Amino acid sequence: MATTTEHGREFRDIRREGADEKAKPVDEFMAELESIQAERCSEKNLLWEAVADGSLSEEHLRRFCKEYYFLGRYYTTEFGTLASLAPDADALSLATSEHFAHWLQNLCDETGFTGDANHVDMKIDWAHQLGITDEELDSYVAMPETIGAVFTSLYYMRRSYEEGLAAFGWAGERFAASTGYAKKMYEGMRDHYGIEVANFAVHAYAEVDHGDKADYLLRKVVVTADQQRRVRRAVEHVFTVRNGRTIALNRWLEEPGALRKARG
Repeated sequence: MATTTEHGREFRDIRREGADEKAKPVDEFMAELESIQAERCSEKNLLWEAVADGSLSEEHLRRFCKEYYFLGRYYTTEFGTLASLAPDADALSLATSEHFAHWLQNLCDETGFTGDANHVDMKIDWAHQLGITDEELDSYVAMPETIGAVFTSLYYMRRSYEEGLAAFGWAGERFAASTGYAKKMYEGMRDHYGIEVANFAVHAYAEVDHGDKADYLLRKVVVTADQQRRVRRAVEHVFTVRNGRTIALNRWLEEPGALRKARG
């Protein structure tokens, strides 16, 4: 900020050398993130369990599918941002990169260039298996909690590399893999609804790998106090809105007709 004195305009010295908070050791900081996860992620997604035991009604399953389509539709297109922000994207040999190579592979996987189908298309295929039309998918308005969860993650994916990695990779893919949701969804729909959904077959193995790598990579970019402060905030926000979404989804089971048979 400039001020005017009798000697002319002077600029305030903004240098704060020695005033910054000290960074925690990386292992200690990562343990703190684990504590945040345990505190913020207090609810268990009961819809996964209802699909796993076949008790969720077909109508609510179709609605659940539309929610998943909304997630994939917006997350998938944002992987390019993380690849472009990767700190080693200008490595002498891209074959030696870690961050860039991870997100480039993730982008190619999600968009169907590594063997599996495009992940958005897989969700559309699932919708078609349930009798949902493209028009229904395109016009579906997701729950406010889903919209909030998606665009909170997208905000951090665009804000900085380490925040995006924390929001989507660590608090997203890694946490999702830890719940085993994909296996539950795949086996539940196969055994109780008579359909095999490729989307969940793929995610049952892919997210575990992506989540492990996200933890490895995040440890490399949370070495300064500033990085830790911003990553901590991203993780807190993402887990908070995701937990709110889980609570909202669980309320579906209280609706008339939500269950086609008793749970368990």
